[in-house]
Amino acid sequence: MVLSRNHIAPLAFTVIFSGSAITAPTSESTVDNGDGTFTYTQRISAASTPPHYTAPNGYGFDQYSWFDEDYTWQHSFAGFAVPNVQFIEATLFIRGWDVDSEPFHGTNGEYDGISVDGTALSPGLLQGQHATWSETSFTLPISSVTDDGLINVALDIDMNHTQRTWATTLDYSELTLTYSIIENEPPAAPLLSAVPNGMVSVDEDLSVTVIGPNPSDPDGDSVTYRYRWFVDVGQGFYVDDEFAGKPENTTAILPAANTALGEKWQVEVVAVDSNGLISSPTYITWHRIGDSDGDGVEDSLDAFPLDPNRAFSTRTPTNGFYTLAFEDTWPSKGDYDLNDFVIHYAFTQIANANNDIVEIQFEGDVIARGAIKANSFAISFPNTTQSNLSTSSLFIEGEPQSGFIEEGHDNAIVAVLMDNANEYLRSDEQFTFYNTETGDARLPVSIQATLVFNTPVASNLLGSAPYNPFIFNTFQRGIEIHLPNHLPTQKANSALFGSADDNSNIDAGRYYSTVGNLPWGLNIAEEWLHPYERVDVLAAYPSLKTWAESAGLASQTWYLNAENGKHWSSN
Repeated sequence: MVLSRNHIAPLAFTVIFSGSAITAPTSESTVDNGDGTFTYTQRISAASTPPHYTAPNGYGFDQYSWFDEDYTWQHSFAGFAVPNVQFIEATLFIRGWDVDSEPFHGTNGEYDGISVDGTALSPGLLQGQHATWSETSFTLPISSVTDDGLINVALDIDMNHTQRTWATTLDYSELTLTYSIIENEPPAAPLLSAVPNGMVSVDEDLSVTVIGPNPSDPDGDSVTYRYRWFVDVGQGFYVDDEFAGKPENTTAILPAANTALGEKWQVEVVAVDSNGLISSPTYITWHRIGDSDGDGVEDSLDAFPLDPNRAFSTRTPTNGFYTLAFEDTWPSKGDYDLNDFVIHYAFTQIANANNDIVEIQFEGDVIARGAIKANSFAISFPNTTQSNLSTSSLFIEGEPQSGFIEEGHDNAIVAVLMDNANEYLRSDEQFTFYNTETGDARLPVSIQATLVFNTPVASNLLGSAPYNPFIFNTFQRGIEIHLPNHLPTQKANSALFGSADDNSNIDAGRYYSTVGNLPWGLNIAEEWLHPYERVDVLAAYPSLKTWAESAGLASQTWYLNAENGKHWSSN
């Protein structure tokens, strides 16, 4: 029989697949709608037989099934290859019991995924309530029918769990195809443009515009569009807007009043020509409302709104710089001018939404070198290892440096940010040292360093800026000078503790201070002006002694009380 626009009839035949006839499922029918269209319905249930359904042992249709009891079935449409069969509707309708996918469960709810020919559908999961029968309607891509007439459906039960948490059972799966037999092509799948395109604030409408293709229909038929909206309100999967308790929307614009902070939205658009023929659906998905990267931190609070791995950036200090100053004569006090290595510094700590540290940035200006001996400047970052470094970089005066991560540390990353300060802060014909003598006011030497971690490090384990900075003798690696009560590294010479003027006690956890608590390293919350060469820091800043002897309880702003003429100035 030749079928044309003027002769439309229901399909009634057996089609051979792979050399064998399809066995009829439990229920199959074709209805003449009386308007030139026909509706084919095929229902698969526990009573269906292969190849439509092979009942698993102990689970499947009509039986409670758990996360590890997924199963499949196969719908078929024998008329897929008949000339001029064009579709007006293509849906999959599934009836399930006790589908606890109510949005209020969050990601701990029951989410039973539905896919066809290996592709997840929208809404993509069964929608239903506790202890009741629920029906979910899915829009089928036309290509899933026309490619071979076989629609392979898979049920992925309780996708969010790997233990028996939620169970469900299905009554049936029903394929509904409404079609015409007509010498006319369906419209093309629409090309879409979304507004806004990117970050979405809570007060913005969402809208979709069809921008192509041109022509939208190969026969020149007029085309309209159908819209179906889906929302993820925090469960991790899209559901119909009305199922999530939203007003049902069938237009191209979703009012901002329908959305809320943290939600994700998707729209399905199907082209329909003047003959009622439909295209396959096209989807547009927006960023999370007010949280563009979906990390759970709204954009207004997110320093990296488009990066799900970064959320917060904290600089220490917030503005300007603090100071680190060291005396390299440890374990003796020496001239105690604390200007052998002086650096103004700032750290930027970048954390993810859980406040775990993913990146550390360091910026510093090395101000002074009052040492004859060659010293190196390093920082130890505790409770992580070199293998956890994703990337690291170091620049001195804008020039990249390599090999600055020191080997041989089991539970810390040690970054040597300046190897041999004498090479960078040189003596000249006039000055033996660098910015520690009267009249010497040369420019500082800049350092920038970045450490990025493979696995974020909990902030309570990593500690806070400045972590554990220290200097060490470039040619006698075991001589390390840290801030008071900061741990030495594995390379430190422990035999030096408690010698000369040092009052360290390893068992008591006391390091790098004298009997009177005077330190060999200072961390100062100010861009500090260090003493001139061979001027005892206690002469330049007399209240430092009170601060040290009180264990930091008294004279806490000692660094603001300087004696005139005893400290260096850049002026």
